[in-house]
Amino acid sequence: MIPITIWGKVFQRFNPIDEIIKHARIVEEASDYLPELFKRYLNQENIEDLVEKIDKLEDDADDIKRNFRQLLKKGHLYRFERIELLEFIDLQDSIIDLIEDVAKKMTFNQIELEEEHKEIIFSVVNEIEKMLDHFKKTIKYLKIILSSDFSKETVSIEEQDIKEMKWFEKDVDNKLFKFGKWLYSQKNTMNPIDFLYLRELILLLARIADVTQNVCDRVHILINE
Repeated sequence: MIPITIWGKVFQRFNPIDEIIKHARIVEEASDYLPELFKRYLNQENIEDLVEKIDKLEDDADDIKRNFRQLLKKGHLYRFERIELLEFIDLQDSIIDLIEDVAKKMTFNQIELEEEHKEIIFSVVNEIEKMLDHFKKTIKYLKIILSSDFSKETVSIEEQDIKEMKWFEKDVDNKLFKFGKWLYSQKNTMNPIDFLYLRELILLLARIADVTQNVCDRVHILINE
């Protein structure tokens, strides 16, 4: 059982960190569908059930975000600035918004690719999934650090894992660069609609990676204030 700290007492009626973690759980669940989504899509299998699940999760995340905004009223005492908390949950919510964008875009067009080219895309998805796994771990640090009343020892330990995110970002960039080189080598042979469609799909993945990085960076900033 997590001990009741001074901040826990303040947050007895409404704990914004608990709500952020609750919201993060939904983002995590949606992110878990990404590998299967791409596997089915690239193998030309039905994805409608996954799209519906992701759409439902995005609605649930929006509900939490709306309630969060209503409950986070001025005049209450919070460990973090109100505007910081609002910006944080908005940024975190962008992850699931982008995942939903990817899922829905996949219903617009179907592309046939060779296995070797599918593997390039799978490699990008796998690296982004590693970033999202790290996000899952990082977001929990807020709770751990809060329960410790921001002990320097706890912050120091948790920060080490947060800093690892930069290596995942580098790996994603390398995979995206490889994909970009291949895609633009196809500009004279690939259907123009397919070319633009595939480019937009991968750019959405790149944005998921960027936002995930930003969320983890924001955790780093919050715990050092």
